[in-house]
Amino acid sequence: MSKNKQNQPRPTSPASSSPSTRAETTSRREQLRVQQAAEAQRARNRRIITAVAVVLAVVIVAVVVVVLVQNQARQREEQGLRAEQGQITPPSANEAGNGLVYNNSTQNTGTPLVEVYLDYQCPGCASASALIDPKLEELADAGEIQLSYHMLYGLDRGGAGNHSYRSNLAATCADVQGAFPEYGQQVFATQGAGWTDQQLRDQFPQAVGLSGEALTAFQACYDNRSTSDFVDAMQELKPSYVTYTPYFAVNGNQWQPENPEIETTQTVLDAINRVA
Repeated sequence: MSKNKQNQPRPTSPASSSPSTRAETTSRREQLRVQQAAEAQRARNRRIITAVAVVLAVVIVAVVVVVLVQNQARQREEQGLRAEQGQITPPSANEAGNGLVYNNSTQNTGTPLVEVYLDYQCPGCASASALIDPKLEELADAGEIQLSYHMLYGLDRGGAGNHSYRSNLAATCADVQGAFPEYGQQVFATQGAGWTDQQLRDQFPQAVGLSGEALTAFQACYDNRSTSDFVDAMQELKPSYVTYTPYFAVNGNQWQPENPEIETTQTVLDAINRVA
Protein backbone atom coordinates (compact mmCIF):
# COMPACT_ATOMS: atom_id res chain seq x y z
CA MET A 1 0.00 0.00 0.00
CA SER A 2 1.29 3.46 -0.85
CA LYS A 3 2.15 5.95 1.81
CA ASN A 4 -0.49 8.36 0.41
CA LYS A 5 -3.31 5.91 1.03
CA GLN A 6 -2.03 5.03 4.46
CA ASN A 7 -2.09 8.64 5.55
CA GLN A 8 -5.63 9.43 4.28
CA PRO A 9 -8.38 9.63 7.07
CA ARG A 10 -10.94 6.87 7.13
CA PRO A 11 -14.68 7.85 6.67
CA THR A 12 -16.82 7.73 9.80
CA SER A 13 -19.67 5.15 9.57
CA PRO A 14 -23.18 5.75 11.12
CA ALA A 15 -22.57 2.91 13.53
CA SER A 16 -19.73 4.80 15.02
CA SER A 17 -22.04 7.76 16.21
CA SER A 18 -21.61 8.80 19.81
CA PRO A 19 -23.76 7.34 22.66
CA SER A 20 -25.20 10.76 23.44
CA THR A 21 -26.56 11.13 19.90
CA ARG A 22 -28.22 7.73 20.10
CA ALA A 23 -29.79 8.64 23.48
CA GLU A 24 -31.21 11.89 22.12
CA THR A 25 -32.77 10.05 19.18
CA THR A 26 -34.31 7.47 21.50
CA SER A 27 -35.66 10.22 23.82
CA ARG A 28 -37.34 12.04 20.93
CA ARG A 29 -38.97 8.83 19.77
CA GLU A 30 -40.22 8.10 23.29
CA GLN A 31 -41.63 11.65 23.63
CA LEU A 32 -43.37 11.28 20.28
CA ARG A 33 -44.80 7.93 21.34
CA VAL A 34 -46.05 9.36 24.66
CA GLN A 35 -47.57 12.36 22.89
CA GLN A 36 -49.34 10.15 20.37
CA ALA A 37 -50.66 7.92 23.16
CA ALA A 38 -51.97 10.96 25.08
CA GLU A 39 -53.70 12.32 21.98
CA ALA A 40 -55.27 8.92 21.34
CA GLN A 41 -56.50 8.78 24.96
CA ARG A 42 -57.98 12.28 24.68
CA ALA A 43 -59.74 11.27 21.49
CA ARG A 44 -61.17 8.18 23.22
CA ASN A 45 -62.32 10.35 26.16
CA ARG A 46 -64.05 12.77 23.80
CA ARG A 47 -65.83 9.89 22.10
CA ILE A 48 -66.93 8.46 25.46
CA ILE A 49 -68.16 11.85 26.73
CA THR A 50 -70.06 12.45 23.49
CA ALA A 51 -71.63 9.01 23.65
CA VAL A 52 -72.68 9.53 27.32
CA ALA A 53 -74.13 12.96 26.51
CA VAL A 54 -76.14 11.50 23.65
CA VAL A 55 -77.46 8.71 25.89
CA LEU A 56 -78.41 11.19 28.65
CA ALA A 57 -80.16 13.43 26.13
CA VAL A 58 -82.15 10.47 24.84
CA VAL A 59 -83.07 9.43 28.41
CA ILE A 60 -84.18 12.98 29.32
CA VAL A 61 -86.31 13.25 26.20
CA ALA A 62 -87.82 9.85 26.92
CA VAL A 63 -88.67 10.84 30.52
CA VAL A 64 -90.28 14.09 29.36
CA VAL A 65 -92.31 12.23 26.76
CA VAL A 66 -93.45 9.66 29.34
CA VAL A 67 -94.50 12.39 31.79
CA LEU A 68 -96.42 14.26 29.07
CA VAL A 69 -98.13 11.08 27.95
CA GLN A 70 -99.07 10.19 31.53
CA ASN A 71 -100.44 13.70 32.16
CA GLN A 72 -102.48 13.55 28.98
CA ALA A 73 -103.75 10.11 29.94
CA ARG A 74 -104.80 11.39 33.38
CA GLN A 75 -106.54 14.36 31.79
CA ARG A 76 -108.39 12.10 29.36
CA GLU A 77 -109.34 9.78 32.21
CA GLU A 78 -110.59 12.74 34.26
CA GLN A 79 -112.61 14.09 31.34
CA GLY A 80 -113.97 10.62 30.63
CA LEU A 81 -115.11 10.15 34.22
CA ARG A 82 -116.88 13.50 34.17
CA ALA A 83 -118.57 12.80 30.84
CA GLU A 84 -119.69 9.31 31.84
CA GLN A 85 -120.90 9.93 35.36
CA GLY A 86 -122.25 13.46 35.35
CA GLN A 87 -121.71 15.99 38.09
CA ILE A 88 -123.15 16.51 41.55
CA THR A 89 -123.54 19.88 43.25
CA PRO A 90 -122.98 19.42 47.00
CA PRO A 91 -126.14 20.18 48.97
CA SER A 92 -124.37 22.82 51.07
CA ALA A 93 -123.17 24.81 48.04
CA ASN A 94 -123.64 28.56 48.36
CA GLU A 95 -125.53 30.62 45.77
CA ALA A 96 -122.29 31.67 44.05
CA GLY A 97 -121.30 28.02 43.61
CA ASN A 98 -117.83 28.57 45.06
CA GLY A 99 -118.12 27.40 48.66
CA LEU A 100 -119.93 25.24 51.19
CA VAL A 101 -122.30 26.85 53.69
CA TYR A 102 -121.89 25.56 57.22
CA ASN A 103 -125.10 24.12 58.71
CA ASN A 104 -127.50 26.26 56.63
CA SER A 105 -126.12 29.32 58.39
CA THR A 106 -127.09 31.63 55.51
CA GLN A 107 -130.54 31.49 57.12
CA ASN A 108 -129.06 33.77 59.78
CA THR A 109 -130.08 36.80 57.74
CA GLY A 110 -128.82 40.19 58.82
CA THR A 111 -125.70 38.75 60.42
CA PRO A 112 -122.09 39.08 59.17
CA LEU A 113 -120.99 36.66 56.46
CA VAL A 114 -117.70 35.03 57.45
CA GLU A 115 -115.88 33.25 54.64
CA VAL A 116 -112.91 30.96 55.30
CA TYR A 117 -110.54 30.23 52.40
CA LEU A 118 -108.37 27.20 53.09
CA ASP A 119 -106.11 24.59 51.56
CA TYR A 120 -105.94 21.18 53.20
CA GLN A 121 -102.14 21.11 52.74
CA CYS A 122 -101.71 24.51 54.44
CA PRO A 123 -100.25 24.19 58.00
CA GLY A 124 -101.81 27.50 59.06
CA CYS A 125 -105.19 26.23 57.89
CA ALA A 126 -104.79 23.16 60.08
CA SER A 127 -104.10 25.43 63.06
CA ALA A 128 -107.12 27.56 62.23
CA SER A 129 -109.23 24.42 61.93
CA ALA A 130 -108.29 23.50 65.49
CA LEU A 131 -108.39 26.96 67.09
CA ILE A 132 -110.73 29.30 65.20
CA ASP A 133 -113.14 27.24 63.10
CA PRO A 134 -114.85 25.61 66.12
CA LYS A 135 -115.63 29.07 67.52
CA LEU A 136 -116.96 30.24 64.16
CA GLU A 137 -119.15 27.14 63.92
CA GLU A 138 -120.42 27.74 67.45
CA LEU A 139 -121.36 31.31 66.48
CA ALA A 140 -123.07 30.06 63.33
CA ASP A 141 -125.03 27.46 65.31
CA ALA A 142 -126.08 30.26 67.70
CA GLY A 143 -127.38 32.38 64.80
CA GLU A 144 -124.72 35.09 65.26
CA ILE A 145 -122.99 34.77 61.88
CA GLN A 146 -123.26 33.19 58.45
CA LEU A 147 -120.33 30.88 57.70
CA SER A 148 -118.99 29.34 54.51
CA TYR A 149 -115.86 27.40 53.61
CA HIS A 150 -113.96 27.66 50.33
CA MET A 151 -111.47 24.83 49.72
CA LEU A 152 -108.67 25.71 47.31
CA TYR A 153 -105.94 23.58 45.73
CA GLY A 154 -103.26 26.16 44.90
CA LEU A 155 -100.61 24.25 46.87
CA ASP A 156 -100.82 21.40 44.35
CA ARG A 157 -99.07 23.59 41.75
CA GLY A 158 -95.52 22.53 41.18
CA GLY A 159 -95.97 19.43 43.26
CA ALA A 160 -97.07 15.86 42.80
CA GLY A 161 -100.00 13.86 44.03
CA ASN A 162 -102.78 16.46 43.73
CA HIS A 163 -103.30 16.09 47.48
CA SER A 164 -105.33 19.28 47.96
CA TYR A 165 -107.47 18.61 44.89
CA ARG A 166 -108.24 15.02 45.88
CA SER A 167 -109.00 15.98 49.48
CA ASN A 168 -111.37 18.68 48.17
CA LEU A 169 -113.12 16.06 46.07
CA ALA A 170 -113.45 13.84 49.12
CA ALA A 171 -114.68 16.66 51.39
CA THR A 172 -117.36 17.73 48.91
CA CYS A 173 -118.43 14.10 48.45
CA ALA A 174 -118.64 13.89 52.24
CA ASP A 175 -120.97 16.91 52.16
CA VAL A 176 -123.29 14.93 49.88
CA GLN A 177 -123.54 12.44 52.76
CA GLY A 178 -123.96 15.14 55.40
CA ALA A 179 -120.46 14.62 56.85
CA PHE A 180 -118.86 18.00 56.19
CA PRO A 181 -117.01 19.67 57.97
CA GLU A 182 -116.24 16.61 60.13
CA TYR A 183 -114.48 15.07 57.15
CA GLY A 184 -112.35 18.17 56.64
CA GLN A 185 -111.35 18.11 60.30
CA GLN A 186 -110.20 14.52 59.83
CA VAL A 187 -108.06 15.53 56.85
CA PHE A 188 -106.46 18.39 58.80
CA ALA A 189 -105.80 16.12 61.77
CA THR A 190 -103.67 13.83 59.57
CA GLN A 191 -101.85 16.57 57.67
CA GLY A 192 -98.29 15.66 56.69
CA ALA A 193 -96.80 14.47 53.41
CA GLY A 194 -100.20 14.13 51.74
CA TRP A 195 -102.92 11.51 51.67
CA THR A 196 -103.38 8.25 49.83
CA ASP A 197 -106.58 7.36 48.02
CA GLN A 198 -107.04 4.60 50.58
CA GLN A 199 -107.10 7.19 53.37
CA LEU A 200 -109.39 9.60 51.55
CA ARG A 201 -111.70 6.92 50.15
CA ASP A 202 -111.87 4.32 52.90
CA GLN A 203 -110.27 5.33 56.18
CA PHE A 204 -111.47 8.91 56.69
CA PRO A 205 -115.14 8.43 55.76
CA GLN A 206 -115.42 5.53 58.17
CA ALA A 207 -113.68 7.61 60.86
CA VAL A 208 -116.46 10.23 60.59
CA GLY A 209 -119.21 7.62 60.77
CA LEU A 210 -120.05 6.74 57.17
CA SER A 211 -120.97 3.11 56.67
CA GLY A 212 -123.19 0.88 54.58
CA GLU A 213 -124.98 2.59 51.69
CA ALA A 214 -123.69 6.03 52.72
CA LEU A 215 -120.09 4.81 52.53
CA THR A 216 -120.72 3.12 49.18
CA ALA A 217 -122.28 6.30 47.79
CA PHE A 218 -119.38 8.38 49.09
CA GLN A 219 -116.84 6.07 47.46
CA ALA A 220 -118.71 6.15 44.14
CA CYS A 221 -118.74 9.95 44.29
CA TYR A 222 -114.99 10.02 44.96
CA ASP A 223 -114.11 7.37 42.37
CA ASN A 224 -116.16 9.09 39.66
CA ARG A 225 -114.97 12.61 40.50
CA SER A 226 -118.62 13.56 40.71
CA THR A 227 -117.98 16.93 42.41
CA SER A 228 -114.97 17.92 40.31
CA ASP A 229 -116.77 20.77 38.53
CA PHE A 230 -117.68 22.28 41.89
CA VAL A 231 -114.12 21.81 43.22
CA ASP A 232 -112.77 23.59 40.14
CA ALA A 233 -115.30 26.40 40.59
CA MET A 234 -114.10 27.03 44.15
CA GLN A 235 -110.58 27.55 42.80
CA GLU A 236 -111.52 29.47 39.66
CA LEU A 237 -114.07 31.77 41.33
CA LYS A 238 -111.74 32.67 44.18
CA PRO A 239 -111.74 36.47 44.68
CA SER A 240 -108.58 38.18 43.46
CA TYR A 241 -107.88 39.57 46.93
CA VAL A 242 -107.46 36.07 48.35
CA THR A 243 -103.74 35.58 47.79
CA TYR A 244 -102.92 33.12 50.58
CA THR A 245 -104.48 30.67 53.00
CA PRO A 246 -105.94 30.67 55.54
CA TYR A 247 -107.80 33.83 54.57
CA PHE A 248 -110.77 35.13 56.53
CA ALA A 249 -113.22 37.65 55.12
CA VAL A 250 -116.16 39.34 56.85
CA ASN A 251 -118.68 40.78 54.39
CA GLY A 252 -115.82 40.84 51.85
CA ASN A 253 -113.41 42.64 54.20
CA GLN A 254 -110.25 40.93 55.38
CA TRP A 255 -110.21 39.78 58.98
CA GLN A 256 -107.21 38.20 60.66
CA PRO A 257 -107.63 36.57 64.10
CA GLU A 258 -105.00 38.20 66.31
CA ASN A 259 -104.49 35.63 69.08
CA PRO A 260 -105.98 32.31 68.00
CA GLU A 261 -104.64 30.48 71.05
CA ILE A 262 -106.44 32.71 73.55
CA GLU A 263 -109.46 33.89 71.56
CA THR A 264 -112.84 33.13 73.08
CA THR A 265 -116.08 32.81 71.18
CA GLN A 266 -117.08 36.26 72.42
CA THR A 267 -113.81 37.97 71.45
CA VAL A 268 -114.07 36.38 68.01
CA LEU A 269 -117.62 37.70 67.63
CA ASP A 270 -116.56 41.18 68.79
CA ALA A 271 -113.73 41.23 66.23
CA ILE A 272 -116.07 40.09 63.45
CA ASN A 273 -118.60 42.80 64.27
CA ARG A 274 -115.87 45.46 64.21
CA VAL A 275 -114.80 44.39 60.71
CA ALA A 276 -118.38 44.04 59.47
